[in-house]
Amino acid sequence: MRKTFFLLVFGVITLAVWGQSQSDWPQWQRDAARTGRTAASVAPPFRARWFWLGPNLTLRNYAANPTWPDDLETRGGYSFPVPSPYTVTIAKGVEPVIAAGRVFVGTQEGGVYGIRLDDGATLWSYDMGDPVISTACADAQQVLFADVYGDIVALDAATGQLRWSYTADRAIVTAPLLLAEQDRVFLASHGGSVYCFEWSTGELLWKVRLPAPVQGQLAATSSRLFVPAENMVVYAFDVQNGALLAQKQVVGQSFRLTHPVVFAGKVWVTTCQIPMVGSEYVFDDVLSVAQTLTEEEALTRAFLRGQGGFNYASPDWQHLFALDTATLDTAYLIPNGPVEGVGYPLAGVGITYNDLVVTWFRTRFPTLTHDRPAFGTDYPIDIAAIDPQTGNRIRIDNGRFTDMFPGPETDNLYIFTSGGEYLWLRQYFRGTQVIHLPTSEHTLVMVTVRERDGGGFWADVVPYQSEADEPEFAQTPLEGKAAAVIVSGMVLLSEVGGILAIEHRND
Repeated sequence: MRKTFFLLVFGVITLAVWGQSQSDWPQWQRDAARTGRTAASVAPPFRARWFWLGPNLTLRNYAANPTWPDDLETRGGYSFPVPSPYTVTIAKGVEPVIAAGRVFVGTQEGGVYGIRLDDGATLWSYDMGDPVISTACADAQQVLFADVYGDIVALDAATGQLRWSYTADRAIVTAPLLLAEQDRVFLASHGGSVYCFEWSTGELLWKVRLPAPVQGQLAATSSRLFVPAENMVVYAFDVQNGALLAQKQVVGQSFRLTHPVVFAGKVWVTTCQIPMVGSEYVFDDVLSVAQTLTEEEALTRAFLRGQGGFNYASPDWQHLFALDTATLDTAYLIPNGPVEGVGYPLAGVGITYNDLVVTWFRTRFPTLTHDRPAFGTDYPIDIAAIDPQTGNRIRIDNGRFTDMFPGPETDNLYIFTSGGEYLWLRQYFRGTQVIHLPTSEHTLVMVTVRERDGGGFWADVVPYQSEADEPEFAQTPLEGKAAAVIVSGMVLLSEVGGILAIEHRND
């Protein structure tokens, strides 16, 4: 049974999130709360619309517009006409951002670009000189990028001309956070510095120094900025003056590749669990004992407290926390055991159209994804919601499984975004999938290569038939997870060598 929560805080966040244009995705995970949610909806089936491959080449699908010249129609044995090698490299954790009909993205070569949303044409370019491996932020007037040497530039959104700049103390790998209605933008560095600038002018309004670097993402409400630092402390600052309001120590080895989400009165924080590498099959003995979901949750909590006599039981496996937005206190332990390992953490929770906070659970009692053992465990990995009041699981049960393929794996889970009633799942190696939550209907939307890892992947959009057909990389891309970006009528996906735009196939 599904359950929807109507909380006071949701009303505040909803106004900010849903009030944005459905044609905009102006920053990492769309909004300052990092909900990754929009009312814009793009339904299956899908086709490629355009494929931006650097400033000098955009392929445009003639099936989307008969005046366009390129064949981007997916079929067995066919690869898109992409030259090798790629000319640009987009870090795997970078999302394209969209504002006022323009797409903005930075590359590891140091180039940053403005691109027309409708047809993928390059509007302008700017040379940062050093790699950009974080997502930009933008509005209709300007776009801001930061590079790995701490250089920050705000560029005119229409022309790419420099408007203001600043050099931070150390590298910046965290996406900037924009509170446009307050004319503020926030950045954080490997030096532990947190910066607040006036968005329109670049004036430094305040700066604080933390005792550890910042590698994970930032999140905010209209009044509080939440900063996870590498001493594994989450800090809350007043957005107006930088005053420290609260702080909370959590368990984990890093915030790398994770992002907090603000929703339902909580800051949902994900960490890299301490015993990360080789966590396949760890925790299966807990699941083997449980006879009901209630018992599974109780045993999972015992495992996460180092109790119960289970193999490897330890608080070091704790990795998902619900912190009160005012105090950063925790009222409960979320019964989420080891799910993803081999060097990757869960990216973060997702927020659905009907206000559920969802994540992955390794479980004996699945209801949504499928009921088969996943790679790395003898049990399924399911998507379910977390009750903000208790931390217990709320199962999404339509009386059928999605039977999604490729299924979830302990080393290949997906980052979430939501577009209307559709929950989007994105992961570079396995591609992009979408689930219609009211019905559990599933679509394999896009995979980069059809013949890979001993299997055949029959998605709606497949650029390359085999790994031999995929162009060589210009550089080795930095690892990460970038979500599907949903705007009105289109979904944009970061590929290593460019940006792929897909749309509903209506023929």
